[in-house]
Amino acid sequence: MATICVRDSVGDLRVYEPAIQDDGAPPPKEREQDRLRLLEMIQQHYEDALSRLTEKCGCGAMILERFLGGGICLGLLDARSNIIANTHLTGVTRPVGRDEVLAAGVVNEAKLRDIARRSLDGLVAFLTCFFPYLAGWEAVRYLLLAGADPLIAARVISEDRGLRTFRPASDGALRLALRCGAITAKHPRPELLALMWTSPPLESIRLLAAQRELPRDGCHHVFGKVSEEEVAAAGPPSHLHRPWPELAARDCSKVVTEVPYQHSTSLRRVLLGTIHGFYLKALARMPTGELQSRFHRGLLKAGHCYGPFDPVSNIILNTIWYENSFPPPIQEGKLDAVGTLSLMRIEARSFYRLVSCLCTRYPDLTMHQALRCLLDTDLNLELSLEAAMRMQDQQQQQSRCSTVQSAYRAAAIAAWHPKPDAQVEFLCSCKDILGVSRLLDGGQQLRSQDVQHLASLLCPNSPAGTPLQQPLVATRRLNDVMAEGRKHRRALRRISKKINAALRRYESQNSQPQCYQLHVICGVNKFVSGPEYGEDCAPGVYHRTHANFLATQHVGSIASTPTLFFAELSNGDDDEDSQLLCCPVNFPPPCAEPVRCLFCENKGIRIVHPASQTFHGLELEFDKMVRREDLYDKEFDPELEEQLYTNHRILENSELVAEWVEGLDEDCMYVDTDDFSDD
Repeated sequence: MATICVRDSVGDLRVYEPAIQDDGAPPPKEREQDRLRLLEMIQQHYEDALSRLTEKCGCGAMILERFLGGGICLGLLDARSNIIANTHLTGVTRPVGRDEVLAAGVVNEAKLRDIARRSLDGLVAFLTCFFPYLAGWEAVRYLLLAGADPLIAARVISEDRGLRTFRPASDGALRLALRCGAITAKHPRPELLALMWTSPPLESIRLLAAQRELPRDGCHHVFGKVSEEEVAAAGPPSHLHRPWPELAARDCSKVVTEVPYQHSTSLRRVLLGTIHGFYLKALARMPTGELQSRFHRGLLKAGHCYGPFDPVSNIILNTIWYENSFPPPIQEGKLDAVGTLSLMRIEARSFYRLVSCLCTRYPDLTMHQALRCLLDTDLNLELSLEAAMRMQDQQQQQSRCSTVQSAYRAAAIAAWHPKPDAQVEFLCSCKDILGVSRLLDGGQQLRSQDVQHLASLLCPNSPAGTPLQQPLVATRRLNDVMAEGRKHRRALRRISKKINAALRRYESQNSQPQCYQLHVICGVNKFVSGPEYGEDCAPGVYHRTHANFLATQHVGSIASTPTLFFAELSNGDDDEDSQLLCCPVNFPPPCAEPVRCLFCENKGIRIVHPASQTFHGLELEFDKMVRREDLYDKEFDPELEEQLYTNHRILENSELVAEWVEGLDEDCMYVDTDDFSDD
């Protein structure tokens, strides 16, 4: 996996950048030892559960058959109670005939070890399906900390990642993770088991889950009253009796006092997701005309989220300052989309800027400590610097610190800023320049005159915010690059046409007048529902695209703040889009629980998906992934893992894109005078 390292030859500055090497991952031998420890722990739970089952139930060989067939330790209770509950639930869902009764009323060690191993695999699948960018070996470590309790392990991961917001429909994700875990553990009825733990008929189980313990006797009477027909008829609930974080909160502190590991990869991906939310909000606040004509370039080249204000305000100010101070050599026409990979790159560069700034300002701070400071303060640099200082004081360190200018300098280098010296000077004076300006307060969209006023303050040499004129560069290389850039612009306009059509259909389906106007497209993944290979061995075909865009609703002459939308589009004829999805979604708050999509995660592209709608890349695809089935190629070789979607492959595939900071093909759409020489 990719990690981050300090760049050489920058003097006393600590400038971080990506590097391909192990990132806190233990060596294979240690991973195997962790897995064996967890297996022994689970086996002990099985021995305890079996003792209670044979002691209290008095069912002999029949209960042993149910125990071996479906008594996996996956559910909403502790591991031992899950085994007992699932043993009884398997009796409900799969009646046992006389010919299936075991001859001996004991379980030999091999069979006990087999179901313990299946349960271990199921618990790991549960966590890796519930949480994005979680490696299997990390899941094993969290389960060890939680005593093999899946719900407490989920709670520990949430707290370790700083997740503070859980969507109302998160029980759907919980049910999906339960089903994927049951499939991996080879439970005979995975779908029904997931419904059993989350459906209204099992009020008694939900109450037990709230209490987080199982009564020592009479438990078979509790489960025996529930029929399969009741659960199937009830279907999935609208919500659980309690949100799942509450179910684990009571016992979490008893099991885990502190996570001893530093899983920096997971923290980076959480922080990058939070940064993405800031950029979506910044795009929404910019006026449509200026964003489409000018500011999308300034944002993608230099609109970093760090500075003396909150992250969204920093993005807006850095964008306005750069675009007015260093305009492009040629002004292209309007564009209602930003390059997806370019947007992700500025987000990654912002992340490395923040880490470099903190670690340069406080040299005794470790990289992981810097990540924790950013996580705890929602990436507000000023608050993070204060948290870093307190952290050093608590650890009784010397509290060495460098100047603010040095910290900003390290950040500019880490972010590949095109004008690092000018940017350091700007950030050091920005707060004094703006004074008591209230334009950035609140979350309303800025007007054109607001942007012009900010430009006049930030760039006083540019009257009324007019871009400074620079010498026109007319070289053959410039012309070639601009021609290539127009190809990329045409591709974005094709997506824009499809999204506008989807927006019109959304208005029609919801009986709304034509009142939405496209503000900007802010994320596109065209690699959805695939690859499917033809008989002629042609390149794999992807059938759909996932996209995010912002649209403004006009009521008369009044325009609302842009709304964030998700769309699932066809990669074929436009007529097919009428059967696909277009709906509003919420802006992701900092450190929020994300909605998962197998296809977007595999490509590392950050798309905000709806929490209460079904789309390709969710239910069916995760089921097939854990079953080790190819999604589209029916003649694949299951022994060749490179043909499959797996959690490990998704992590490997996505990391390079998610944290890319270098050049892109899209750069030809956004040029600077300094990109060319006067040859």
